[in-house]
Amino acid sequence: MDERGDATGRQPLAPGARARWSVGTYLALIIGVAAIATVAATAYGYLWNAAHSEQAAKNEMGLEAHRAAGLISSSTTASKQTVAQLAAQPGLDKAFTPDGAKGCQLSVDGTEAFPSMRLDIVSADGHVACSSKPSPALTGTAPVHRGSAWLPRSLHAHGPAVDWRATDAATHQPAVVVTAPVMSGGKPVGVVALFEHMPEVGQALAANVGNARHPSFAVVDVRSRQIVTSSLAGSARGDRLRGSADIPGSGLRVDAAVRRSVVLAGARGALTRQALAGIVALLILVAGSLVLYRRVARPLRAFARAVGRATREETGARVDEGGTAEIAALAHGFNEMLDLRAGHEAELLHQAMHDPHTGLPNTILLRERLDEALRPGGRGAGVAVLCLRVNRLDVVNEGFGRSTGDRVLVEVAARLSEVLRPGDMLARSGGDEFIVFGANLGEDGALEMAERLHSCLDEPFRGPVSDIVLHASVGITLARQSATSDQLLREADSAMREARRTDQSVHRFDSALQVRATEHLAVEHALWAALQEEQLQVYYQPLIDVATGKFVGTEALVRWRHPERGVMMPGEFIGIAEETGQIAAVDRYVLTRACEQAAAWTAAGHPLRMSVNVAAGQLNDVSFQDFVQRVLADTGLSPAQLCLEITESSLMRQAARGDEYLAELKRVGVALSIDDFGTGYSSLAYLHHLPVDELKIDRSFISGLGRDRRDRHLVEAIVGMGRALGLEVLAEGVESEHQLQALAMLGCTRAQGYLFARPQPPDRLLSLLEAQRREVPVPAVLV
Repeated sequence: MDERGDATGRQPLAPGARARWSVGTYLALIIGVAAIATVAATAYGYLWNAAHSEQAAKNEMGLEAHRAAGLISSSTTASKQTVAQLAAQPGLDKAFTPDGAKGCQLSVDGTEAFPSMRLDIVSADGHVACSSKPSPALTGTAPVHRGSAWLPRSLHAHGPAVDWRATDAATHQPAVVVTAPVMSGGKPVGVVALFEHMPEVGQALAANVGNARHPSFAVVDVRSRQIVTSSLAGSARGDRLRGSADIPGSGLRVDAAVRRSVVLAGARGALTRQALAGIVALLILVAGSLVLYRRVARPLRAFARAVGRATREETGARVDEGGTAEIAALAHGFNEMLDLRAGHEAELLHQAMHDPHTGLPNTILLRERLDEALRPGGRGAGVAVLCLRVNRLDVVNEGFGRSTGDRVLVEVAARLSEVLRPGDMLARSGGDEFIVFGANLGEDGALEMAERLHSCLDEPFRGPVSDIVLHASVGITLARQSATSDQLLREADSAMREARRTDQSVHRFDSALQVRATEHLAVEHALWAALQEEQLQVYYQPLIDVATGKFVGTEALVRWRHPERGVMMPGEFIGIAEETGQIAAVDRYVLTRACEQAAAWTAAGHPLRMSVNVAAGQLNDVSFQDFVQRVLADTGLSPAQLCLEITESSLMRQAARGDEYLAELKRVGVALSIDDFGTGYSSLAYLHHLPVDELKIDRSFISGLGRDRRDRHLVEAIVGMGRALGLEVLAEGVESEHQLQALAMLGCTRAQGYLFARPQPPDRLLSLLEAQRREVPVPAVLV
């Protein structure tokens, strides 16, 4: 026997030392605790799973109810559009005549929410002139819908209307009735009615909305709590979990329900699985403990020491894969983890340095390479940086969708890459901008590269509907001594913006551009102060009736009394205001002052119409209509005395949604005018749908009257177009009697220009108005 141990080989305890348990004791304790924990966890898991399943089922039913309510609401919304379009068709009132009714054909398809629908054209006395489901009961001589509560309301409605709790007199079924009045001679003569029958809605929702749980659906009247329709044969009784959602504006609610037993079946199954899993886990734990005790404990300690040694070494250290098969496998896995970590680090580094859409380097990597090239002893002199902006890519995203825009963006990157030299670097700086830099490039080489970049986009890109035509604006800057990467990138961006502003394909940065950029910033900052300190002033130029020579209106024109630069014309700061987003504040300031002045002149006996220019951005501002109404209310000016002028080019840019916004403004009661008409390439078909009152002929056509026959023909065509559309036509920029006489012969009704008066301050224009009322000659100093 060893002097330092007993017969079992255990070492004697030192005085005061604490007894240590054996590995077997630890493993037995672990197994016991694991068994108790398994039983407790299984019980708790069942209770938690049951409660969670019930709550999840309630949430799920709420979502199903919302989906069902959305289907009903969207179906009714679509029905409103259907009846509105049908009611607006010219000549629909002829359907109430015997001959018109004979040729009438209607059709309507069911939806996921309303499988049963019928479309009727109903006269004011309740007769059905035409139906998508004709029958003797409907199209006979009897007034089927006379006495229906929805009919008189629909006849006096100003547009599509919805009656959610109506009864179809033809089928005596509850139905949602969507109507729109049919007008003839300005009076309602009937309605277009679309009946969405309710009895089959519950079954339709269960078939089209329900998920794997197969919930039941019911539509309930919120006020009476009566079930309107249900997917069950009777009310949804029993122990059920429910979710509800209101149908907006209907007074109806959708209930979705599922049996509690169906939900808890999953919890009970989970309990069984958890119990079996616990038993299996305990068995595995016992078996593993035996293996650990007999075969792994000692080798594992050796492996832990080896891992500890590996972790103390430099990055990339690997663990020796010697020893037993188990330890070798662990060591192999550890080494693979090291390799995987290295791969992930490389991938993260690549993602941090590259654009995710195109795979091109981003500005971080570009700056690193550019800084490297600019260092003394870099890879080449003559460093040039080019900034390229792909114009109209935002139109592609709006018109064809983001996926098409991303695809086109990738193809743009590929085309740009193909025209670069080996060693040149192309990076995406974000949005629709790209940066190129190359070494050993002089001015001629940089211009040649810019032309190649611009020309490679000439070929149209293939779109989902039609070809997509893009072009680019390119800015160039050449590195100078002590130039930094930030400076070059800023200069290239400024040159690109100048190229875009001046409609050039390529522009090289120069010192004058830097001066203009500095002035641009100065004007931008000063404009904020001008708005706060009311440095902006509004001048007024009268609008003349061509036939009588009388003032019939005036246009508000803004001037800026700059404290240092004097009076600044709009062309000097409006463009900057549009770029910086300050144009909305400028427009609203001018509109407020103009309405105040027009109200003051009206009180003084001069009720002139006030014309105010509106920037394109206001058409997208949902608050602008409320602002106009508030200004009119605050100043007391009649809406009929206010005319908002929108340039034709602005309307073309907003063609997708311009009609909607103009209609909203038109409902306020103001007049609408298309400014600079003839320069925006609008079509007659488009103008026909715009709710405008006036066309304002651009001054470029007026200046050529008498000298250019084409201008005379264009003005004549515009006047004829306005007359055909029932619009007033106003000519701006009239400067000679000859031009005025030509406009009178062509039938133009109104004019504006220096021939009559220059833009005037309010007090001087008031003198003109007083002089005209007294029929005395206008002082030459005012004209």
